[in-house]
Amino acid sequence: MALLETGRKVILINEAVLALPRETLALEEGATVFVAGRSLVQMTLAELTLPDAQMVLTDFRQSASLSALNSTLQAAGGLDRLILAADGDESDAVFSLMCAVLTFRPALRRRRGGRIDLILEDGRAVGSLVEFLQRIGGTLDLDGISTELRICERKVVPAVA
Repeated sequence: MALLETGRKVILINEAVLALPRETLALEEGATVFVAGRSLVQMTLAELTLPDAQMVLTDFRQSASLSALNSTLQAAGGLDRLILAADGDESDAVFSLMCAVLTFRPALRRRRGGRIDLILEDGRAVGSLVEFLQRIGGTLDLDGISTELRICERKVVPAVA
């Protein structure tokens, strides 16, 4: 992969972010966007939603897959913004977000002023993520990385009779 021009913002989102309203993301115009996920269907839909984005098949539950994605981001010159979403009731998904934050921290450090946005639907695993962020928050601050955690109300969809 060719090194991207240094003036462009580099943003990574996971496939779960695609289910959020587009205005929630506020993606910077002209940014290079990477969409990472393991669902071929979701990645195909992502290509339709964000035609200029680069799709990277990634399993956030596998450290080797995260490492390969991190190498791609490092080759792009680093990462300006990391946007990840998950269902806060799914412990494995929340744990994967924690692993991703740790994995991509070096890429965020390369570009001073990095930002992490974590968007979760409320659930039983949210407390673990809050505690995790409290523990690493100081080191992220030292690295110049800001973090925002948004916890959304769980949507109840009535069953169809």
